[in-house]
Amino acid sequence: MALPSGRDRLAGLLGDVRAATAFRYDARDSLGNRMDTAKVIVSPAGGYLAVYHSGQTCHLATSADLMQWDHQAVIDQPATQPTIAATTDGGLLTAAEFNDGHGGQLRIRYWPTLEALLAGCPAREFLAPRTLSACNEGTPSIRQLRRDASRIELGLHYHRDCQVDRQARGTLIGFRAWTTATDPELDAAVERAAAAAGEQIGGNIGDRDHLYYRGRDYDLVEAQSRRGDFGSWRVYLYDRAAGTAQRLSIVTHGGSRAFANPTATVLRDPVGRQAVMVTLFVPMEGAAPGEAGSLLYHVPDDHQTRRAEDG
Repeated sequence: MALPSGRDRLAGLLGDVRAATAFRYDARDSLGNRMDTAKVIVSPAGGYLAVYHSGQTCHLATSADLMQWDHQAVIDQPATQPTIAATTDGGLLTAAEFNDGHGGQLRIRYWPTLEALLAGCPAREFLAPRTLSACNEGTPSIRQLRRDASRIELGLHYHRDCQVDRQARGTLIGFRAWTTATDPELDAAVERAAAAAGEQIGGNIGDRDHLYYRGRDYDLVEAQSRRGDFGSWRVYLYDRAAGTAQRLSIVTHGGSRAFANPTATVLRDPVGRQAVMVTLFVPMEGAAPGEAGSLLYHVPDDHQTRRAEDG
């Protein structure tokens, strides 16, 4: 049997929760906080880091096994939808959707060391003014950053006409100069993929994450078929080089149907294998019993190869 293409291979890894080495539904940290919209990376100190929100507070936790998470610090509030990336100079960058009651804005922070992050002492900070929407801009994702975070490229959503969320990009230079632009190509690719799956995007195209896998850049994007219907959230995989997307067929143990806030990170799992670490939010609407909330799972990268060879 022929091996799957790179995108098909990645789609298979992302979509089959049952093939995961480890998984956890309704994930919570050691203090009982919900780990909503979690983003996981390798820690510079060894083990793993996760940022996530519970209510209007963004938290940081550490783990040795990717499933059990020890709370370490509050990293932003009032804020939601945090993300994190390591810089090559040993620092860390976080971004979150800051909202003090006047509409969402991106807040970006640079931490020179893990110790600075744990102590809540950023070296640099920028609160991005809204430029595309009078109402809300948020769900940041880190596309690219230079060694010392002097140039940062972000993905974000903007609340178009204060009606629906659509995709945009932002660039921050020197923690002073901020520019944004809409991303209609990404919106259009998701809409085409939804149509190919027999759906239309009548609601938001919102949160996303970026993934470099086997030499290609991908985006994971959430989109909502029906405005206001949390049970209609789906996740799409966008191949940047090809400019095309496909809807992921995500299969959980109980058969949940709705998924949002996707993230994925290529890393070494706790036993040293190359793996893809995935997090999703499973809305109560469309969730199987016991599966609502934050879903964490990691799948070994050779799973698709082994399955094709076995077939």
